Amino acid sequence: MGYARLGLTVVLVAFAAIPALAASNSDAAPQQSFSVATLRGGYAGRFSGEVDTGKAWVPILGTGVFIADGGGHLSGRETYMVGTQVCTATITGTYAVESDGTGSDAITYKAEPGCEGGSYTQSLAIASHGELVLLVNTNAGNRIEEEWHSQR
Repeated sequence: MGYARLGLTVVLVAFAAIPALAASNSDAAPQQSFSVATLRGGYAGRFSGEVDTGKAWVPILGTGVFIADGGGHLSGRETYMVGTQVCTATITGTYAVESDGTGSDAITYKAEPGCEGGSYTQSLAIASHGELVLLVNTNAGNRIEEEWHSQR
């Protein structure tokens, strides 16, 4: 009888603790505050999606290396393929970061002769303390996703 009562007490205490644990986990706020300084150093990136040429949706895919200066400025180099055309471009741009890790960037790319240059904007979300950045192109006529991985 003593063991049954002890077992019942343990079970009741365990069940009583579940709501408290669930409340503390669901109400937890992010532990890190982000800023432009979170993105600093080299990043290797890859991107893919589609661009609207006005006649058809054409696949785009590429890689790049980007340097974030920790002060809101970017530079780098991309190699990408639009349809079957391979292009290389240098990039410059700016980025902004909110305290919750969301943000945006604005990029200008200067392509090699025979390829089209231009500019684009993206929304971004920072993960893993700045080791990973997830991006989505926000220009009309583009459906492009991108990931940057820290080179540190």
